[in-house]
Amino acid sequence: MLPTLFSLGPLHLYSYGALIAVGGVLSSVFWNSRRAQIGIKKEDEFWLMVNVILIGGFLGGRVLFMFEYVRPFSPEFWDVAFAFNRGFSVMGAFFGVIGAIFWFSRRIHAGFLHVLDYVCVAAPFWHFFGRLGCLAAGCCYGRPTAVPWAVTFTNPNAMIAQEAPALLGVPVHPTQLYEAFGNLAIAAILFFFGLPRKESGLLKPGALTAAYFLFYGALRFVEEFFRGDTVPLGHGLTAGQGFSLALIAAGLVLGTAAQNSCTPS
Repeated sequence: MLPTLFSLGPLHLYSYGALIAVGGVLSSVFWNSRRAQIGIKKEDEFWLMVNVILIGGFLGGRVLFMFEYVRPFSPEFWDVAFAFNRGFSVMGAFFGVIGAIFWFSRRIHAGFLHVLDYVCVAAPFWHFFGRLGCLAAGCCYGRPTAVPWAVTFTNPNAMIAQEAPALLGVPVHPTQLYEAFGNLAIAAILFFFGLPRKESGLLKPGALTAAYFLFYGALRFVEEFFRGDTVPLGHGLTAGQGFSLALIAAGLVLGTAAQNSCTPS
């Protein structure tokens, strides 16, 4: 694939970061179009929201990635902390963004679940671009396979060459594409079917967030069976599957609460 789009002396534009940036810009366009519905009254509040999502997602995702895949506080640990070409864990990003939105919603005096619903409508669309970035970077790779749609990483600068050198040049499941297009389907469902119902008052605050948690949790749980970079958790489960089950449980609880709610949260 193409981990680096181009280099100019010591400066490098990495495909991973570039694609995430594209997803972020397009998601911000959506949020900007719904400023009034979200409860954002001033332009600086909108940019505050965008920035807290970026900071919360980056910090949460990078910290969990470091503790998952690198020996804590080793020399490599600190190298990864400040590297622009290393990935981050979407599981950590979930917690980081949720915490950031909780703070932001209190800051603008809007309902936390109401604001989070709008974030969750765009999140899988943004995640789609992120997984395309993973494909370009060669991270989040799949297990070896003989399926006709397998992908083969041959670039020595791809992350797979650093994390699993034996898989360089070996056909593997394109798990990045499995998740990318799964997220695109989730985004379409939430945008075309969920959002109109929310904005017409048919869905309570938190319903779209619950749907996103359920859909993504199920997608990630199944995808983990095909991943080649999983972290064992125990009882035959991976860390990603443990997170997926927690996300599904949270979605069920939140969905039930939203259904029984009479007033916005």
